[in-house]
Amino acid sequence: MSTVRHRFAVCSAILLLAVVLFPTSRTDPVKAGDPLNDAVAQQTQLALALAAQSAHLAALARQQAELSASLQQIGGDLSRVGLQIDGAVRQLDRLTAQLNTARADLRRYESQIASLATDLKRVAADIVVTRTQLTGREALLQEHLRAAYEQSQTSVLEVLLSSGSFGAATNQLGFMLTLSDEDRRLSDEIRQTRARLEVRQQTLRDGGAGLARLREGAKTRAAALKVEQLQVEAARRALAAKQAQLRDIQQAQAANLAAKTRTAEQRQRLIRAQLRALQGQQQLVEQLKAASRSLAADYTGRFEWPQDGSFVVTQEFGPTRVGVEPPANVGGTHYPHYHSGIDISNLGGCGAPIYAAADGTVLRDGRPNLAYGDTAVGVIIGDSQSLQTWYWHLAAEIVSVGQVVHAGDLIGYEGSSGMSTGCHLHFQLMANGVPVNPRAFLP
Repeated sequence: MSTVRHRFAVCSAILLLAVVLFPTSRTDPVKAGDPLNDAVAQQTQLALALAAQSAHLAALARQQAELSASLQQIGGDLSRVGLQIDGAVRQLDRLTAQLNTARADLRRYESQIASLATDLKRVAADIVVTRTQLTGREALLQEHLRAAYEQSQTSVLEVLLSSGSFGAATNQLGFMLTLSDEDRRLSDEIRQTRARLEVRQQTLRDGGAGLARLREGAKTRAAALKVEQLQVEAARRALAAKQAQLRDIQQAQAANLAAKTRTAEQRQRLIRAQLRALQGQQQLVEQLKAASRSLAADYTGRFEWPQDGSFVVTQEFGPTRVGVEPPANVGGTHYPHYHSGIDISNLGGCGAPIYAAADGTVLRDGRPNLAYGDTAVGVIIGDSQSLQTWYWHLAAEIVSVGQVVHAGDLIGYEGSSGMSTGCHLHFQLMANGVPVNPRAFLP
């Protein structure tokens, strides 16, 4: 390369650097609608969108945790004895609705991620266009500088040869060369294009990293939803098996009841017998008060189910299913529910062991309500002065009055004695002489 051509290249580089980095005149500030302003706005908008989707992803994670906890609970409930079928059905319906909502949320989230991906593609395309524009503007300015150099070649050579240093030559050349308004505008465009390119490149880098995190979160949530769906389906199968067992026992009991009450007269006799039993129960409550005075004032021990193994609750505490509503008062005491306890049937049939549900002292055994026509074999345990547990329809009892028992001690065997439609245990809990729902005390 000749000396002149080499000097021309050096001068051109110096001038390009001087014009681009140190403009000879002050440029106007960035205004609304300026390309750089648009790039910054685009970066801000994308950052806000990424933050919003990150918050959405966090909400999906919380939703997953809550749904998983609920599924674990229903799984435990279904494997637990004495399941409350109606409550389990409602809970599974709620979980199914939550699962459907979670799927819809995930679909919306995935759609928003796809929209963000489209925005990032647009940014990448803008970067390509901006680079092309920058290359063209720099080439045009280089051409202008070359022309300016040729017009003042002698002076530039003299400056370069006579200056004591390279820095001094650069300063003198800045004063010597006068650029047109078009060149100044071109240099401003180059600086702004470079700034816009840098902003968009940073936007693309940040957006790409954020989008990868969001996609991974969506993938994780989708996999969790598949597992949760399988758990819901397994819970429904387990519940259906419990419901089938309950239906079989209830149908057998209903058939036995129908056989015993085939005529209106027989049904009336059953109603009268049940009312006498209620009257006798109230009298028995009064008699037991004296026997309970020696017990502790309050019960502080634990409660257990009176049966173990495979069993179902065939009738809950509450209104009877035989269509007979009790009178408002029996023996002066108001009975808000006709069925005063819960009925428990062992799937193995009659003869299943019956255990004390709580610590206490046996107050009655044998046929406690025989004087009122109730031939059921039963055991009444005083757990405190105000609390008693009653076990009815036993095939046999193996405890006696005054005996101290503890939760889990064997007290008898499941049967169908008295006014019973099949083998089961009627478990009743009396608080201050009033029947209360045993489920409030059982584990």
